Amino acid sequence: MKPTKVRNQQKFRAMNQTISKEISAPISKELRKKYSRRNARILIGDAIKVIRGEYKGIAGKVSKISTQSNSIAIEGNKKEKLKGDKVDVYIHSTNVIITALNTNDKWRLKILEKKPKSKIKSMKADAKKENEVKSTSKKELKTRSTSKKENESKNGEKK
Repeated sequence: MKPTKVRNQQKFRAMNQTISKEISAPISKELRKKYSRRNARILIGDAIKVIRGEYKGIAGKVSKISTQSNSIAIEGNKKEKLKGDKVDVYIHSTNVIITALNTNDKWRLKILEKKPKSKIKSMKADAKKENEVKSTSKKELKTRSTSKKENESKNGEKK
């Protein structure tokens, strides 16, 4: 079977949890510095800015999420149909950037503030380097103090 066919079957048969994970977007530079990650899952209530496509430049809060088409609807962004009805415009999640996160959910905050594995490894390496520097400086201090004591004892003997 072709790989594309297998992939499509996997997407069709996937659980809601897996499908909702796919609806994510990159986060703004300020949020990157704060949470030390590049992207996050989009939830209702997040502030979004459209960066690509027909609706480029539009900003607002997420009002609806469509898991079938991996797209989101922004509050106030509506399209008028021929009959006069107003319908939400859905924008694909890859065309937006998250400018502010909805922080009402404590579980989401816990996940966002968790350090990525690469950061943890680098932090451990830095800690090891600091310990090595401290241990070498302690050894130098000990050798200096012993040499000072020896010099003092020699000076005392000469007098």
